[in-house]
Amino acid sequence: MKKDRVIWCDRGWQPVHFGFCPTKKAWKREMKRMGCDEPYPETDGRCTTFTKDGKVVVIVTICDGSEKERSVCEIAGLLVHEATHVWQTIREDIGETHPSIEFEAYSIQAIFQELFSAYHATRGTAKC
Repeated sequence: MKKDRVIWCDRGWQPVHFGFCPTKKAWKREMKRMGCDEPYPETDGRCTTFTKDGKVVVIVTICDGSEKERSVCEIAGLLVHEATHVWQTIREDIGETHPSIEFEAYSIQAIFQELFSAYHATRGTAKC
């Protein structure tokens, strides 16, 4: 899998497109493709939301080099945190104000698994 491109996740039924951006180079490439001038997030983890051609797009980043400074458990924690923000964006987009607890839990789980898989495919050391 190429590390210089955003890895778009399987969103299933959800109307919001989301992906994992593995590097600063991939970020710059995607911003150029989308016609955006958003700077690369320099925080440990970030969920950045865009609206492009009427579609909501969310890109998750984990700062370049984080895997050298953090354990897999800490990276997973960052990705769960960002997956929750992706879910909040989806919930807002579909107008869901009071999802059932199981609907919410399964949704966040599915989003996290997609992000974690994309992370491991591009920057992780263990097979996911």
